[in-house]
Amino acid sequence: MPDKTIKYFVYALKTGIFILPVTSLIVTGSLFFPFITGKNFFFRIMVEILFFLWVIVSSVDKNYRPKKSPLLFAVGATVFILTLATIFGENPYRSFWSNYERMEGLVGHFHLFAYFLIAASALKKPDDWKWLFYSLFGVSVIASVYGFLQLSGAFAIHQGTDRLDATFGNATYLAIYIVFHLFVIFLLFLRFKDWRFKGPLIFFAFLEFAILYYTATRGAFLGLLGGLVVFAAIISFYSSKKARYSGVGVIAAVFIFAGIFFAIKDTNFIKQSPMLSRFAELFITDKTTSEYQISRARFTIWSMALEGFKEHPILGWGPENFNLVFNKYYKPKLYRQEPWFDRSHNIIFDWLISSGILGFLAYWSIFGSAIYMILKKGVVSRMEAAGFTALFAAYSFNNLFVFDNLTSYYLFFTILAYVHYRYRTSIDNGHKYISKKPVSYNAEFGIWQYFSITFAFILIIFSLYYVNLKPILAGKQLIKAMTGARSNGDANFISDSFKKMLSYNTFGSAEAREQLSAYSTVVLQSNSFTEEVKKKTLSFAIDEMKKQTEQAPDDARYYLFLGSLYKRAGLLQNALDTLNKAKEISPQKQQIDFEISDIYLMKGELDTAFNILQKTYDLAPGYRDTVNNLAIVSILLGKTEYAEKLILDHYGEQIVPNKQFINAYAKAGNFKRVKEFWQKFIETEPANPQYYISLAATHLQLEERPEAIKALEKAIGLSPEFKEQGEFYINEIKAGRNP
Repeated sequence: MPDKTIKYFVYALKTGIFILPVTSLIVTGSLFFPFITGKNFFFRIMVEILFFLWVIVSSVDKNYRPKKSPLLFAVGATVFILTLATIFGENPYRSFWSNYERMEGLVGHFHLFAYFLIAASALKKPDDWKWLFYSLFGVSVIASVYGFLQLSGAFAIHQGTDRLDATFGNATYLAIYIVFHLFVIFLLFLRFKDWRFKGPLIFFAFLEFAILYYTATRGAFLGLLGGLVVFAAIISFYSSKKARYSGVGVIAAVFIFAGIFFAIKDTNFIKQSPMLSRFAELFITDKTTSEYQISRARFTIWSMALEGFKEHPILGWGPENFNLVFNKYYKPKLYRQEPWFDRSHNIIFDWLISSGILGFLAYWSIFGSAIYMILKKGVVSRMEAAGFTALFAAYSFNNLFVFDNLTSYYLFFTILAYVHYRYRTSIDNGHKYISKKPVSYNAEFGIWQYFSITFAFILIIFSLYYVNLKPILAGKQLIKAMTGARSNGDANFISDSFKKMLSYNTFGSAEAREQLSAYSTVVLQSNSFTEEVKKKTLSFAIDEMKKQTEQAPDDARYYLFLGSLYKRAGLLQNALDTLNKAKEISPQKQQIDFEISDIYLMKGELDTAFNILQKTYDLAPGYRDTVNNLAIVSILLGKTEYAEKLILDHYGEQIVPNKQFINAYAKAGNFKRVKEFWQKFIETEPANPQYYISLAATHLQLEERPEAIKALEKAIGLSPEFKEQGEFYINEIKAGRNP
């Protein structure tokens, strides 16, 4: 192959690497989870193309082939163990593919490993890395400017109203992104000697630090402070006397800052700040606060993860399978949290669950080998070594409370590739690993080269289609179906959209089936669809959810969905059998008990429903949904005193604005209580005419006809359009009839 041609391949390879930082800016509204999927598909497609170019270049020039380092072995070992954990895990399909919400799985780690190999092998000169860091820095400035535009109100904040999230859709993701780029700015600051460049870098460092502050992400912020302490400690230990004093001063400043903040945490200045108040919550021990409950929930989830690890200690449950651990070891006291967790929100337990002790040790060997390499003499300067160590400390601390995403993984592997490059450069300069003969670009291709390039080409074409194109097309089709469902569009079009999406047979099928299940509920409850359409849609949803339970037979979530669908179809025994299977998998999940008790209510077996809900209540008496359900069944059984005690103990009063209680009392024939509940509704919302109409109907049930007329007159006064109908009702009542 001609020398000039190979150079073009090298230029294309490096240019692609320099483009990759824009991954962080990509948002695709046409795909499900727009802040996640677009970034991941772009990264994967780019890496696959770059991998093919790299195979071509490295086939001709062995200088572009991977060179040995402890870090290369550590990263390779981690991916190898993840592969074993996937093969022998509980759900290999999910472990390999993940889903649209996370876009990780083994396939994601394969791409990250490929990127590491490419960057570590292709960027061979200081200028190569300089341009990559320029690109990273430039993109981070764009992301920060976007964040400030959100702060000004020019752009909407996607997560909540206060915490900036830029193009990430999640403040936590933006926060760790900024932490990495503060380190990039630090590296560039060390590289430049001219203060014409150093000055602007300081300015941008403050700008990005401000963005970090407005994400109000405590893990990243505390991680940064901890990293700063680590940096100062290393400098104090290894550097000159002057630097030692500076390091000690930085450490003292951090602790003084923390002490001052603790002292003023209860002041109005702190409480009135949306950002500072979140940090102040770290010191709150009031058991009634939501922050305290979240903290306690994390410890509970970690204890569940520990139980899961004990069950599969060697290779874990497989990547992306924490949801199975969450189901099996679910604790009823987690009712205040999200109903389904797929991460433990702790890097230690996430790795123990995904790949066991082997994966856990392999993952942390990455950090150990990286630190070992940067501390070797001649690899990096002491300042850089301190900076790398501080970054790893900040990153690890942040991950004790959250989990990685593509952008943090990408930045982490970029830093690892750079460490590998610096390590190999120091060895090559020592003539320990350098070819004595220059490699000729004009070397003839042999069988090995042809085979490597052909195999890489076939692999990339396969991956581009199955890993990227099919899931992209499926995701677009899912958005079409969901958009139609939200707008109450044509049922046939929506069903056809779901069918087309599912025909792609991708990892997104599980998401589609959940959305289809939700859509079928909307159809059943709507008056806009015929009975034939309702029956057809429900049957379609049931068939697809059955397929999902067959694909993931150990996931209680899908059995719960299927059981609920059977219940809506009136197939009560099928529903009961399915939900009992869900309960076998997740014995203490309250939502499953609610569905089972509903079925017994529909079958008229009130005592059985009561016994189920009583046991559920005993597990977590504070759960409002359990209280409501148990109170309703108690009312229907005639256990009114017990029901009212439940309501009083939980709500602090016996009469609360709850229509479920009204319906239960009405079925039990206790219209005196029904009247009191409607009066409570009117007390809380006196301008609602419908409440007066309902109250009038209740007065009629109690033969309180004058009171019914007064209630209808009040409704007419609040709603003039109700006048004609209301006067008709009044005349009927006056005539002695019940309208």
